[in-house]
Amino acid sequence: MKTLKIVLLFIILVMLPILYIAIQSNNHKKVIKIAVGSKVDAYTQYAKKYAKEFKKEGVTLKLVETKGSVQAQEFLQNGKVDFAFVQGGTENPNVYALANILYEPIWIFYKGKRLNDLKDLKGKRIAICEKGSGILPVTLNLLDSVGINGFNTHFKYIPSAKAYRELKSNQIDAMFYIASADAPFLKRLMSLPHIHLLNFMRSSNSYKQFFVKRNKHFEIVTLYKNAFDMQQQIPRRDYKLLAKNTLLATYNASDKMVRLMLKIAKKVHSKVGIFHKENTFPNASQLKIKQHPASKSYFRNATNYYEEHFPYWIAETLAKVDNYFFRFILPLIALFAFFIEVVLPTFDLYGKSKINRWYNKINEIDTEILTLDLYEAKRRREQLRKILAEIRNTDEISSKHMADFYTLQNQIVNILDDVEKHIKSLHHGHKGF
Repeated sequence: MKTLKIVLLFIILVMLPILYIAIQSNNHKKVIKIAVGSKVDAYTQYAKKYAKEFKKEGVTLKLVETKGSVQAQEFLQNGKVDFAFVQGGTENPNVYALANILYEPIWIFYKGKRLNDLKDLKGKRIAICEKGSGILPVTLNLLDSVGINGFNTHFKYIPSAKAYRELKSNQIDAMFYIASADAPFLKRLMSLPHIHLLNFMRSSNSYKQFFVKRNKHFEIVTLYKNAFDMQQQIPRRDYKLLAKNTLLATYNASDKMVRLMLKIAKKVHSKVGIFHKENTFPNASQLKIKQHPASKSYFRNATNYYEEHFPYWIAETLAKVDNYFFRFILPLIALFAFFIEVVLPTFDLYGKSKINRWYNKINEIDTEILTLDLYEAKRRREQLRKILAEIRNTDEISSKHMADFYTLQNQIVNILDDVEKHIKSLHHGHKGF
């Protein structure tokens, strides 16, 4: 019966952690949403790759179209989405940054004779994208730096797809487009006759330094000749372009979901790209808004033993159990071990020493009973009675020493009987005398 109880206790102790892991590893959102731009932009293509990876972890990622980064961040704050792609330069201080995930150059396409600088666009018809787009604030910043504004130049607030069509049909003179090199119709723009890409070859560092002084940052990237198409020679020359970091952002996603998003972002973005080396992204460099705490944790420790050997949600639960064990259970075990190995033996030693001390006292009395005179015999009798009362009133003896404890009391009672007999014999001797 005792063995059965031990077996049942062992089974319970094993099953409880397994049950906890099973429940906790399934305790997460099964559907999350990410804000993208239009159906044809690069964000959508990346989000589809994310969705495939999320599906492997039992999470459905839904894509929510927006007009751009500004609206995407509004969607974050009102709870319409869990994550969003955000263009650098449009960051809302109320949301949290996860990481930079890619460079997005500022592509400025124009018609007519070749221009040498951004300020040459003054007075022209320029598509600077629709309101709510992340392109708009970045574009206005750039144009304002060279003195171009809505009073001296005609701005058109239209989507990039429409701007592309109007540039082809001569309804506008130039268009701003911020996108990665993977953007679907970028190659088509590069191959259109009489349409040029503004080259910052001579002025890129000047713009970078100008904006750095204003706490705004632009990267400088190089688009090399024939990078898009070797046969058709697209482009036909090298270009220096200003670029912004694009980042992932959230507002109220859980720490675990943020970590999973970053792990998936690494799978998607860590490969070498046209403008960056392998493992450049994701990174947390020069983030302009608060970094999410789970993101900080991720960049301190991008993986751990459990994530390398278990599915993500089980790994996170095991890591939580591990952390709980080392923070709470292990100190309790150490305290319990100290109690067992130090406190109890000390208590036992103290109890044993008391018993030994009593034994020494009564043995001393026992050995000298027959030599005692009447006065000393009565004094020893009182001494034994006090010792017996002290022993019976003590509660500091452990169960380990109870046998000796009761034997000691019986021995005192027997010695008291001997002392009483000796006293009586002494009384008879005095009477006879």
